[in-house]
Amino acid sequence: MFWGRKKQADHEYILVLDIGTSFVKAVVCFIEDNQAHIVSHRRCKQTANSMRGGMIVNLPEVVKACRTAIDLATQDLDTEVTSAVLGINGQLIESVTTTVHYDRAHSNHPLEHSELKNIIYKIQQRSSEKLRSSLSEKFLEDHPDIELIHASVVDVQMDGYVVENPIGFQGKRLSLTIFNAYVPTVYMGILQNLAQELNLNILAVAAQPYGLSKLFVNNDLRSDNPEGIFIDIGGGTTDLVVLKNGGMEGIQSFALGGDAFTRNLKKVLGGSLEKAEKIKIDYANDLLDKRSTKKISESLMADARIWLSGVEIALKEFHELKILPSKIYLTGGSAPLPELRRVLLTKDWSKQLPFSKKPYPYVIKVDEVSEIVNESKTELCPSDIPSLGLTKLNLNLTSEDDVVTNTLQNIIKSMQE
Repeated sequence: MFWGRKKQADHEYILVLDIGTSFVKAVVCFIEDNQAHIVSHRRCKQTANSMRGGMIVNLPEVVKACRTAIDLATQDLDTEVTSAVLGINGQLIESVTTTVHYDRAHSNHPLEHSELKNIIYKIQQRSSEKLRSSLSEKFLEDHPDIELIHASVVDVQMDGYVVENPIGFQGKRLSLTIFNAYVPTVYMGILQNLAQELNLNILAVAAQPYGLSKLFVNNDLRSDNPEGIFIDIGGGTTDLVVLKNGGMEGIQSFALGGDAFTRNLKKVLGGSLEKAEKIKIDYANDLLDKRSTKKISESLMADARIWLSGVEIALKEFHELKILPSKIYLTGGSAPLPELRRVLLTKDWSKQLPFSKKPYPYVIKVDEVSEIVNESKTELCPSDIPSLGLTKLNLNLTSEDDVVTNTLQNIIKSMQE
């Protein structure tokens, strides 16, 4: 156990370490009244070639960047923060959504909890087998072993009718859909080595895109069923999450992010990468003289069209969905760039996708993220929002009455013991 500053001696601090391709972000928080109170948040730029496709490829350099970010975030504390949630890139995640249709022998009897446990257990077994089979085809004999890091309930139906809690319902067929996210076991080993070097105790390893699904969820669960496509434009990658009825349908990623916009802007304008990055951010925040923005806009629009093709390809991977949500939520450091909204508002790209109506993009603002209290000395900015999603994973955002989710989590714990 670890303790905070003397004036907050009753609080237990948690470190959220968001390990991105371009930056490591460290958030120190404590939980009170089921809200995340942020004490400090700092970042450190990754050295060149220390990360590739969201994966650590130079552990010593990443350890240095993490240690710098942690030291900056904890410099005003009088104690060491040792318990951490590690956030990893969506490109490392293998996910699978599994549906089981269970025909009950005694349809006139109310469903009991033991039946529900049996069905969920079968789904978790089938999910693992399904993904391992897929990886065997993809990698032939050298497919990576995998570990489960996240599971969530997508849909529950009794005889075709959606129900929140099937316990006590009569019916013939119970249909249950569960989303599972896995990470290669070898990468879990790398993360454990990283934690050991940093003297950290891993509370959880979380897929950064999963945190996006919690951005709008409140303590009273008023917003517990959000729908939409959440897109995080990171430095080196873009992650997409599809949510329907509050459940995750899947995660997709592609290797193009804000750094590509910065590099091409440097070619057009000259100067250093640091100068191009500052110009990009100032342009996104409408801080530049309008007369000087034409060349910037043209460069960014060309990159935005390429980025849009990646979004289209990624969404086509959700081929099992009959309808895609029309709301598109943008987050990440490059999300405010107006060119991204402009290309998403064009018609052609979405014609081959199952949207029921024209997709509409919306940039998430920091103050729209619920249950976050910023007590640090620095303001939060759009690039911090994905880290806030990871921070919210420390909250209990599952209702005590959510029998299916709570049963799923208990089964996962028993399977991992």
